[in-house]
Amino acid sequence: MQIAIILAAGDSKRTKGINKIFYPIKGKPLIFYTISVFEKHPEIEEIILVIKKRDFKKFFLLIKRFKFKKIVALVKGGKRRQDSSFNGLKMAENLGATSGDLILFHNGCNPLVSQIEIANVIRAARKHMAALVAQPAKDTIKEKDRNGFVVRTISREKIFLAQTPQVIEYELAKKAFKKASVEKFYGTDDVSLAERVGIKPKIVQASFKNIKVTYPKDLKFVESQL
Repeated sequence: MQIAIILAAGDSKRTKGINKIFYPIKGKPLIFYTISVFEKHPEIEEIILVIKKRDFKKFFLLIKRFKFKKIVALVKGGKRRQDSSFNGLKMAENLGATSGDLILFHNGCNPLVSQIEIANVIRAARKHMAALVAQPAKDTIKEKDRNGFVVRTISREKIFLAQTPQVIEYELAKKAFKKASVEKFYGTDDVSLAERVGIKPKIVQASFKNIKVTYPKDLKFVESQL
């Protein structure tokens, strides 16, 4: 079984007060488009939404309005993104997730993920236990020292920018998140926790359209693509 955990409990700090999750695009909130991709995907069987407590009523109404069928639970987000992912994972456990199931962690503000990307990252995770979609770096990468001087130029052929979905086999995800929790380790993404228990996640190349909405200009880009 494939379970999508959509993370929509962020603070939208860098969008200048705009709540990007509910930003209206063509008469629908941004999160509608994100959920719809997973709702329509034939390999996704259940969706868990991790959201802010204050947004529960809005999401109940949204689910009813758009007749989403795969959403099985709404979960309160945590203090940090990793906490929210862990809360979603615990809900998957409560709902009966078992060994071999795949957990897809996806940012609610990545609405342009494609059906093909989801299918490809699922396929890779089935084979390698963990996988993510990522974009190859387009620009030259420089490493600097504390004074702002270039230390070295890093080959961009080896550099990828992580996006979502990121997929981890269920038992592996439990092990990785519990280890991080005990050790009070916070990674910058979900698969980094799998790396800490000895797994090398497989990279699946993502489209440059599959961006995380972070700044106001990103909202305009998404609007132009939908």
